[in-house]
Amino acid sequence: MRESKLTEMVKGISPAEFRSFGEFLNSPYHNKSRKIIQLYELINFNYTEFDANVITNEKIAKAIFSGEGDKDQNVRTLISSFTALLEDFLQLNELEKNKILGKTLLMKALRERNIFKTFEMISKEIADIQQKDFNKNSDYYYNDLKFKEIALNYHGEDLDLDLDKSYLEMSENTDNLFIVTKLKVLNTVISRRILSGVNIHKSYWAIDNIISHVEKNIEMFEKDHPIIYSEYKILMMVMEPEKNKHFHDLEKHVFLNIQKYNEEELEQVYYSLSNYCVNKIALGDDKFINELYKIHNNFEKSGFYEKNKNLQYTDFIGVIICGLNMKQIKWVEHFFEAYKGNIVHEVKRDTINLSSALIAFYHKKYKECVSFLNNVGYKYTYFYLKSKETLIKAYFELGEIDSMEAVIDAAKHYLKRHKQLLSIHYDRYMLFLNYVTKISRLDKKQKPELKMLMKQLDDNRTTISREWFIEKIIEMK
Repeated sequence: MRESKLTEMVKGISPAEFRSFGEFLNSPYHNKSRKIIQLYELINFNYTEFDANVITNEKIAKAIFSGEGDKDQNVRTLISSFTALLEDFLQLNELEKNKILGKTLLMKALRERNIFKTFEMISKEIADIQQKDFNKNSDYYYNDLKFKEIALNYHGEDLDLDLDKSYLEMSENTDNLFIVTKLKVLNTVISRRILSGVNIHKSYWAIDNIISHVEKNIEMFEKDHPIIYSEYKILMMVMEPEKNKHFHDLEKHVFLNIQKYNEEELEQVYYSLSNYCVNKIALGDDKFINELYKIHNNFEKSGFYEKNKNLQYTDFIGVIICGLNMKQIKWVEHFFEAYKGNIVHEVKRDTINLSSALIAFYHKKYKECVSFLNNVGYKYTYFYLKSKETLIKAYFELGEIDSMEAVIDAAKHYLKRHKQLLSIHYDRYMLFLNYVTKISRLDKKQKPELKMLMKQLDDNRTTISREWFIEKIIEMK
């Protein structure tokens, strides 16, 4: 059943925002209707289980319009007014986040009313804030452009003002707004895989010119326009993945300035750096396991995971796997306990069970590992593949070969049904299943076969759980 606008909006905001909305409604400036307050109180009373079935139009009519005529129309009008005020509240919240835009609009209002002393004071405040702002993104350049435009209109009759310099600054600002917006658009397209291939940028006008311009002035952009520099490096990591220099340049830039990035920009560089490492690791470049751990460790110290109250399952499990690969078990267990409450609710149970299974496997508690895996649902392909991979290894360690072979058979059928979806990962998982079958049928006496298997693993460095296979071969030798 489709949710009503009221239900969707109330469920879409956080409990803290809903409390603040109550304060907003109790201000006579924003709301003078007692019935709006009554509706808020009715929703608040049922907030923890709020949906369209709990608070029906009939329930609203009975609670607020008892004894009044045309209750249906009254309820519809009340709900419409309530959601309109909630929209105003959210709009005001967004404006408060963008302090420069708010102050710029205030400057415009002061200029129109000839309130010049306050105008100049606000103008100085904006200039000071802009000068210190590290996060020079699209909002920054747009706000600065509007600020300079209003300031120029105010100083228009000042013959001592260097207008040429002022207009040149506006022109450069416009260029930077265009550059950062264009780079962000292209990087977003690439990250969502709407298109693919190294030459994706060819479909987007002026990208070659932007790249050339940034490269010619790279030191200036790194120093004075750090977000443009970040976006440029993110793009080049995709366009020239074989050149690790772009990754290392961005990594260094981010680690030096990690406390200066705002949440939005920090998230952008986090996913770009970590995805680059994951792709390199998948292609067999093992040194990027250490790089990935450095990223997770530095971002954890910066408070990135603590602030993120909607951790995705792939991110959370990815951190766990990376830490285990680095044998940083204490760090992994700290991360697990500290941030498991931040996993998105939809897959929290499955994510916690799978992560617990991986940690149990590391501790060689294989029966405990199997127990956790039995409680993992397969809502997404990732859960199925990672669970089966871990289950197969656990059964191998327990010596339960019949159970292991049954899981291998089921996994092969699953892979074949999802071959197109899995792309390059299909071959990686098939290699894993074939090798685990081989190793389960070998013994210490078959040294030539063990040597051959080791060579095959060396040739196929993208194999899933390759390090585990090597460990098992060494044990058998």
